[in-house]
Order: sequence, then structure tokens, then C-alpha cells
Amino acid sequence: MKRTKTKGGPEKRDAVAKALDLLWLFVEELGDKGGREWGVRELAEKLGFSPATAHRSLVGLMRHGFIQQSGSTGKYSIGMEVYRLALKVQPHVALRNAAMLVMQELVAKCNEATFLGFYDSSRLQMMFVAVINSTHPLRYVVPLNEWIPVHAGASGLAVMAFLPEGERRAIVERHGLPGITAATITDPRTLEAELGKVRARGYALSRGQRTKGAVAIAAPIWAPTGTILGELNLSVPEPRFDESMTTAYAKLVITHAQRITANLGGRPPRKNGTRGASV
Repeated sequence: MKRTKTKGGPEKRDAVAKALDLLWLFVEELGDKGGREWGVRELAEKLGFSPATAHRSLVGLMRHGFIQQSGSTGKYSIGMEVYRLALKVQPHVALRNAAMLVMQELVAKCNEATFLGFYDSSRLQMMFVAVINSTHPLRYVVPLNEWIPVHAGASGLAVMAFLPEGERRAIVERHGLPGITAATITDPRTLEAELGKVRARGYALSRGQRTKGAVAIAAPIWAPTGTILGELNLSVPEPRFDESMTTAYAKLVITHAQRITANLGGRPPRKNGTRGASV
């Protein structure tokens, strides 16, 4: 990826842009040479900054852990926060890469839109990270890469059902059970009862819980650690759905979710009946 320069030279750019240019230099060197230490003056010369500007940018980046300073040489190198963020992003990217071809094949079989959900256990939230649309003119659009609640709709229920009990409680305590639509489950006891049904059959089914007028069927996707990484779901507008489709669509979603899990080297846990799924 090539950095772009703004008019007027680097000294006229804002502080954020200068800090990002500096951080990008560290990242580029990490990729090419395995990382190195830099002095303030050589960084300033490399980027066309004044030494004072380079130092200010370094101090700001150090404050957030993106840059660290050696106690022996006084020079600067890439900080651990960069590695932490890379590890946070990696599962998201790996999930999408493992899923896209499988999602395309699923849509080819039923011509309904399929969505890929990613779950973050530190945030106790999820997001949709990919979609393959149907060819139908009537379909529902959901925002990608935006954090959304886990308790709403088949997409969330397919994740939440297979989380440890303590993590399910933490989701409710931190985020509550807000009503996204009139059909969203907002009562904790009702939610736990529904999650039990999801665990028993291996997939979640919802009508209008996250998007009004949409029926969704979702199944979990597992990480190599045996923890939930996300879910695969099929979304069908209510006018095109009837109950006779449930079994066939659920089998398709489960099978394709299992393929994504296999692509990731994932594995569901052996206990609590979560390894198999019957419809």
C-alpha cells in the first residue's frame, strides 16, 4: 500500500497524519527487514519532518503503546500495541477468507442472501463482515463492519447459544437486551429458553428479530481453540418463506458453516451436544 502525500509538504499536514506517516514507516520496515530501531534525527530526515515534530509524534505514539523506546540506546522501535491489534484483526480476516467461496456456493444453491458474522469475546458484541446477495430484487441490506448486539436475531442466537453460561450473563449485564424490533427477545428467561432450543437442534431460526420482515437461519462457526468465532446465516424475506423450507435450508446452512469451520481448522467442543447438529 502506498502512502499519499498532501499538498504543501509534510510539515503542513495535521498531527494525526504525521503520526500515522511515522507509524507506517515502522510497519514498512517491520515487513521488509524484521524491524529496526530509529533515532529521532534519522526519522525526521527520512520523513521530511523537523526533529521536534518527529519527537512529538513519537511521544504520542508511545503514550498509546504503538512505539517503544530502548533504555540502552534511546532509539525507537515498534510497540506491542501494534502486535496486539494485528492479532485482534487476524481472526476477522481469516474468517472472511475461509468463508467467501463457501458463501458463494450456498447462495448458488438457494438464491437467498447469506451473511457472515464475527464475534468478539472482549467486546461481547458481533458484526457482519461479509455478504453474498441473491439475484432477487427484494432483499435486505445490513451494515457491514459495525458492532451490533449478540442477543438479537438468528445470527446472534447462533453465537450466544454456544457461549459459556458466564459469558452469556456478561453480555446481558454489559449490554442489556434492547429491543431492535418488536420481535426481539428482551426477557432473560425467554432468551435462555430459546438458546436451549438452538443448542439442541444446532441452528437458530428467527423472524424479524433484527430486521423487520426478514426470516433468518444461522449456524455457528468454530475456531481451532473450540470457541465460537462467528456464524453463517441465510436471510429470506418473509413473502418468499414458508415453514416447509426450514429443514432443507437449515441443513444447507449447517453444512456450509461446518465447511467454513473446517477451512479454519476449527473444531466444536465435544460436550453439551454441540458437535453434531440434527434437523
